[in-house]
Amino acid sequence: MDKKEQRLNYIIEHLKKNNAASIRELSELCNVTMMTIRRDLEILKERNIIKFFHGGAVYNPDYKENPEQHIDYLIQKQKMLHKEEKLAIAKSAAALISENETIMLDSGTTIFYLSKEIPNEFSLTTICWSLNIIEVLTKKQKCNMIASGGIYHHETQMFESLQGLDLVKNTRASKAFISAGGVHKDLGVTCPFPYEAETKRAAIKSSMTNILLVDSSKFNKVCTGHLGDITDFDIVITDHNISDEYREFLLEKGVSLIIAEDPK
Repeated sequence: MDKKEQRLNYIIEHLKKNNAASIRELSELCNVTMMTIRRDLEILKERNIIKFFHGGAVYNPDYKENPEQHIDYLIQKQKMLHKEEKLAIAKSAAALISENETIMLDSGTTIFYLSKEIPNEFSLTTICWSLNIIEVLTKKQKCNMIASGGIYHHETQMFESLQGLDLVKNTRASKAFISAGGVHKDLGVTCPFPYEAETKRAAIKSSMTNILLVDSSKFNKVCTGHLGDITDFDIVITDHNISDEYREFLLEKGVSLIIAEDPK
C-alpha cells in the first residue's frame, strides 16, 4: 500500500474515532499540506466514506464498509498505473523465454501481463505463487505449472506459507522474473509488503538468471520490504523513461539493461 492509501486509511480511522476533524487538524496530524488533505477528502467523498462540512469532514455513518471492494479498487488501480509501459516490458520479457525451460514467475501486475504474453503453444514449466497468474497459466495447455499455496493476500493476490517458501527454495529454474516496488542506489530493491520479500529472495537464489521487471516510476523509490540489491539481478527490463542517472548506475553495476519499446 503506498503512502497516499496509508494516509487515507489513517484519515478514515481518525474520523471514525472522533466523528469529525478540520482540514487544518488533519494536515498537522498527517504532516502534509492542507491542499493535499483537501484532495484526500475529495477522494473519500467520491467513495462515499466522508461528508464535508465547512473547513473539515465527518465520517459518513451510512457508509457500509466492504474490505473486498476496497481491495479490488487497489488492484485495479495498480493495473492502470503505467499500463502501457508495463505491457511493453512484459512483451520484452516474454521474448527472453525459450520453449521447454523452467521459469519462476513472481506476483505483480507486470508479471501478470507477462504471463499473458507467454505463447499458448509453448511447452514450459512454471513455478508461481500468485492467484491471478495461476489463473492465466491454467488456460495454457502445454504449461506444466507448479504452484504454491498458503495464506492468501488480497492486495497482491499472492499465496504465502512456509511450505510454499520451501517449494521455491528446493526447486530450480533457468530464469526468475521478479517484480519490485522500488529501486534505489543506496537502499537496494524493495517491495511494498514485507511478506513478499522472502519468497522473492528464495526465487532469486534458486534461478540461473534473474530478471527484474520494473517500470521507470519505480527508480529512486523505496518501499518497506528489502528483497535484495540490484547486483542480485542479471537483467533489468524497464521503459524508455528511465533516467540517465539510473542507466549509468546499472551499467556501473554490470547489470544488463533492456529498454522496452516505446508504447507511443
